[in-house]
Amino acid sequence: MNYKPSSIALSLLLLTACQSSSVTQTAKPELTTHLSQALYEVEFDSALKFKTAMVNLQSQTEQFCQAKSSLEQVSLAWKQGMSRWMWIQGQERGPAMALEQNWNVQFWPDKKNTTGRKMSQAVKTDVWSMESVQLQSVTIQGLGAVEWLLYDEASTLAKGTREHCALATAITASLTDRADTIFKAWQTNPWSSLDKEAWEAEYLALLSNQLDYSMKKLSRPLAKIGAPRPYFSESWRSKISMSNLKANVEALQALYLAKGEGLDRILRDEGHAPLADRIVKQFEDTLEPWPNETSLFALLQSKQGYRMALSQYNKLEQLKYLINEEASIQLGVVIGFNATDGD
Repeated sequence: MNYKPSSIALSLLLLTACQSSSVTQTAKPELTTHLSQALYEVEFDSALKFKTAMVNLQSQTEQFCQAKSSLEQVSLAWKQGMSRWMWIQGQERGPAMALEQNWNVQFWPDKKNTTGRKMSQAVKTDVWSMESVQLQSVTIQGLGAVEWLLYDEASTLAKGTREHCALATAITASLTDRADTIFKAWQTNPWSSLDKEAWEAEYLALLSNQLDYSMKKLSRPLAKIGAPRPYFSESWRSKISMSNLKANVEALQALYLAKGEGLDRILRDEGHAPLADRIVKQFEDTLEPWPNETSLFALLQSKQGYRMALSQYNKLEQLKYLINEEASIQLGVVIGFNATDGD
């Protein structure tokens, strides 16, 4: 049975898509002369691309449920959306309105398969809207919920069943709404009032927080040598956890460089070019030999794969040392605790 939304719902969808497209095409970052401007523009671009990806995911889901496109197209749109989310995932610095959306966009780590249990219950109801989804647990609101619909064996979305399509369209509408909130929050530079010392401290903390979050995505599944926990992997159902993590590191590299005006430039301007060179090389040494296997779950099934994943973790640990210890000391910045510490 194909899910057939009402003509009014379709009209609203098309109107929303057109409005979103218009906004994303004309939106420009706030122009300031602040030291943070280049990094702010990287964040603005990331928020814009994430919103665009969610609009596309919503559109592809609606088209699939009208039998106008394939599930493969929805899956591709979801993977593209995940890749764009990786650029702002794990943030603890920036506009409060954007940071508040983190759990609504993605529930992870899912230690007890809460997403699976909640989604199995949710698909039993065939009346869903964006508003009703947003009143539910975060486990059925975000990207992980869409992943369950696309890849879990218990999902019948591939058959276009009414219950699953109703929930899928509501969740993707909610994700578009959350992405729009994030994008609107980044339309002004949240750091423009900070002095140089405060800005450098904020910048280092931003990099540290996102790097810590990325490392957790490896350390949790790696667990203890000989006793990995592969189901703790992010996106284990879709088998793209390692691809996600690579996007995290690419985002960190872009934040570090910030169009030639970032931490790399700050270190060089203050006489610490050798340290800046080491950080640049560490990024390169981490990204260039990245494993071809896209699934951390699959890597953890063998000793060789485990060693490969552990090697990537060690490279991130070295990057963390260079930023948290050496760069912070050279700039006279003390990096405090964050939400991932001790978790």
